[in-house]
Amino acid sequence: VILSLTLERISLKRATSKKTADQPTTQPTRQAQPAIVSSLLLTSNMPPKKEEATKTNGSSKKLSPTSASSTPQKSNGLSIFVAVIAFFALGVLSPPSLHTVRHVATQLDLSSSSLSTADVTSQSTDKLQLLPPHTPCTSSNLANYIHDTPVPGLHIVCIESLLNFDADNTNTLRFALFQNAIRPKLYQRKKITARATQNGGVGSMDWHQVKQLLVNELGLMPEGPRQQPWAVFTPLGQRIVGENDVVTRGENSSGDDNDDDKHNSVMKSNTQILQELASSGMVLVFQGGNWRWPGVREGFQRNIELSPTLDIDVSPNEKRNITIETLSMTPLVVSIKGFLTDQECDHIATKAEPSMQYSGVSLKDADKGKAASNWRTSQSAFLYSNRDPILTAIDHRTASLSRVPKGHQEVLQVLRYGTTEKYDAHHDYFDPRDYQSDPNTMNLIQGGKRNRFATVFWYLTTVKEGGETIFPQYRNKPLPRGYVHSDCRQGLKVKPQKGKVIIFYSLDDRGQMDPLSLHGACPVIGEDDIKWAANKWIWSAPMGFTADD
Repeated sequence: VILSLTLERISLKRATSKKTADQPTTQPTRQAQPAIVSSLLLTSNMPPKKEEATKTNGSSKKLSPTSASSTPQKSNGLSIFVAVIAFFALGVLSPPSLHTVRHVATQLDLSSSSLSTADVTSQSTDKLQLLPPHTPCTSSNLANYIHDTPVPGLHIVCIESLLNFDADNTNTLRFALFQNAIRPKLYQRKKITARATQNGGVGSMDWHQVKQLLVNELGLMPEGPRQQPWAVFTPLGQRIVGENDVVTRGENSSGDDNDDDKHNSVMKSNTQILQELASSGMVLVFQGGNWRWPGVREGFQRNIELSPTLDIDVSPNEKRNITIETLSMTPLVVSIKGFLTDQECDHIATKAEPSMQYSGVSLKDADKGKAASNWRTSQSAFLYSNRDPILTAIDHRTASLSRVPKGHQEVLQVLRYGTTEKYDAHHDYFDPRDYQSDPNTMNLIQGGKRNRFATVFWYLTTVKEGGETIFPQYRNKPLPRGYVHSDCRQGLKVKPQKGKVIIFYSLDDRGQMDPLSLHGACPVIGEDDIKWAANKWIWSAPMGFTADD
């Protein structure tokens, strides 16, 4: 769109320069359009623009590259030059990145009386700081979330908000819904219209109208005995609203959105929710109620910012950009290099070493009475973060990385593997069918409603030979007949590298257990190698394992 407007202005300028004084020309007048950032919605799917015309002596004349300039070769050369510059400026020749309102606002005319809810609200500096950044639903932005194959439980929704005070004084929310995050060829358009207000508010519109539309069009399932409530997030992972959040009718909410214990049931006002939805422009809906980084495809990389959450930075890396790389789509595994510093890795290993003991396992009903060493020969220790500023800072950083509140985290488990030591393939989630005779585990998982959602696995040392984390069912490959869970010949192998972490998800986007998340630790082979690592388990609901701040 920007490129076409640029070429159009060049053509018009050349055409005007060729007119004589006795042949007055009127510049083309564009039909008034709502001047909003979200007008870039799905530009790749918009129909071609009609050619504009100028009126000369009462007749209409279509502008074309040949009639606009007497030197078409120069114009074509200039057009190619402008196109190349525009390609670089728009990031077409660079890796995909997320463009927020600040990247595109300078290209748009914001003088129209028809404005989006986000634009009207953002005229107040104070309110702008409370709203999420606007992410237009451009093709480049959608490319960060759309998949080639369906992802059940993940949905992309583009929201365009129009306020038109000159016409019928209505506020319209227009939606483009990509069910299961499938490519843009398959989407639906819906809209909700309500009475507007002159102050730029949401008027008579109600969140429950939007909620019902999402439920109907996306097939969202309600909260149940084994189902967490679904939730809506910004493209950067900020939670906006959930299925069962308490909605007030005032302008502001009295609840604390940052309270970990209220992550699955937050109190917000109707106005605040709708303004945040309109401000975001693009939102992600997760049936499982928790944020999962969309994998998109193997090898896909995205840059995100980790922000400090403590008053005093105890680590030099408390605020920086990191790169998340997708290692596997099935199961979903992502990798982040340099997440921990060498000093942090050494600190964790040194602090845990005096408490290391040979690891135990949670035995299933069918394995009662068997020794843990049948599956696991490593040593482990649990480290509490309280009174340790380094561990506390890493807990906050892990929450920032995962986009799941700190109150969902378990206490850190530190692991040590010597030569030949390993951990056979297993799942981190607790399948309620396997623990029917274990009341403690059944109570912990509330009969299956909550469970381990994700594992952030920290590598504290580099291992030269062996010690990989293996995912035997990588790319949905079935286990061979007679499969032995200590077999490290089949699957995705992730080599230990000091400071690197991987995230793999035990629950899918629907909140259901993912059997493909089967994983294990291959034996350390090098005689002098010692593998130090750590598990930071994240649950699908607040657990109270870690202290809230």
